[in-house]
Amino acid sequence: MSFKIFVTKYIAQFKAMNPKYDVIYEVSKENPVRFEDAANLKLSFACMADTHLPNRESAEKNLGNFFEDLSNSEVPFDAALMAGDIADYGFKSEYKRFFRALDKQQVIKNMLVTIGNHDARAIYKRNTNIVMKKVEQYLGIDTKGKSYYSYDIKGYTFIVIATEKRVLEKAHITPEQIAFLDRELARGTKDGKPVFVMCHQPFAETHGLPEVWKTGDMGEQNDEVRAVMEKYKNVFFINGHLHGGVFEKTLEVLNEQQNVVSLSIPGYRKPNNFGFTDAGVGYYGEAYSDRIVFTARNFLTGTPVTGDYTRFEFKFI
Repeated sequence: MSFKIFVTKYIAQFKAMNPKYDVIYEVSKENPVRFEDAANLKLSFACMADTHLPNRESAEKNLGNFFEDLSNSEVPFDAALMAGDIADYGFKSEYKRFFRALDKQQVIKNMLVTIGNHDARAIYKRNTNIVMKKVEQYLGIDTKGKSYYSYDIKGYTFIVIATEKRVLEKAHITPEQIAFLDRELARGTKDGKPVFVMCHQPFAETHGLPEVWKTGDMGEQNDEVRAVMEKYKNVFFINGHLHGGVFEKTLEVLNEQQNVVSLSIPGYRKPNNFGFTDAGVGYYGEAYSDRIVFTARNFLTGTPVTGDYTRFEFKFI
């Protein structure tokens, strides 16, 4: 790790501990989400990650800003994705606050949520049950006691994968889950449509790993999961975990020939480590018949994010 990366990372982490970063934000109505071609939009979804929600009223209110901002969109969003690390310490009170904010919102019908290492590292079984019961409630599905699932929205397949045991940072993906991923990718891509896969942890040697975080990758089954994903065309992998901000490593093309792409979503509640570091930043996706567009936005304040690495477009193959 270079000295510059080391210093940047640990200064950001120190600042994130400062109480001033837990102020209550207001959502601007002046620059609502506008899609690039709303008349031909096939699917839209907003992505957030790493809410690390503490048991504080201000954090719950700020989480609600995400949905308040989406409600200002010119066209309603079809779905919202939350890529793990829901809670900060894994306390029941933190999940209560998180899901209270989700239950109160009326703008998003399809809520796709997964667990992260902060959810799994202390009380894996209890916390996974809390999260998956809410997923079943939101989507009307039966996850059969698993931490992973798939769900179709307007003909597009979303696959959510997650660790299946208690972990410190990485994930543990069983052969059964890998086979599930393979089947669902085959099903979702058979008609030429893109598929969206979400997991908290990214793949090794992507998004600046291991320099930005020595142990921040998916873990032991990394290569197996990636190999399955790269078998198929137009797969878009949504992950969090790295708190990387908006910078040159935010997006990685995993397989150019197959158009397999990985997008690392910045952390929502705390400032990030690199590039544009503001809290509250995520990306929203616009799927058209021939392409997908990802655009960065600060959902915490309801404002656009401009500059490098804030817009990505990929034609389907």
